[in-house]
Amino acid sequence: MKRFLHSLKKISPAGLWAVRTVLMLCCAVAFAGFVVCLTAGEPGIGSFSAYRVAESLGRAPAGMLLMAGVGIIALEGSR
Repeated sequence: MKRFLHSLKKISPAGLWAVRTVLMLCCAVAFAGFVVCLTAGEPGIGSFSAYRVAESLGRAPAGMLLMAGVGIIALEGSR
């Protein structure tokens, strides 16, 4: 944990901007899934596709955050 916090303190301004942007994007996607779930209506055959979209939007931020984290670490490590 100490190593992680130390590396977080040494991050460049561009890397910090990228982390903040990715976190905001992940929150926006998760919130979009929540809104789709709220507006889908009663569960049934007619709203099945809306619930599938909401499920996909709920799962997407984890993968986005993982890929962005690996990318940011790779870019910071190459400096």
